[in-house]
Amino acid sequence: MFTPAQIIDSVQNGKKQIVETFVSDKTIKKGLIEIIDAQTAFCKTAAENSLTFGKLFVENFGKFPGQTK
Repeated sequence: MFTPAQIIDSVQNGKKQIVETFVSDKTIKKGLIEIIDAQTAFCKTAAENSLTFGKLFVENFGKFPGQTK
């Protein structure tokens, strides 16, 4: 099973490969790679926070009224 981080890495590595293949100017290429790295970090953090929120929500509010366990 894939984790969100693996899926994010796959998509972002594809973007980097496109930049490496089609962008010839080194300055522009460097800037685009930096943007892609920033997007990767943001997406991983957002996915991790969403999973944590979901887990906590289910643990705390996913019970029927009166259920103790």
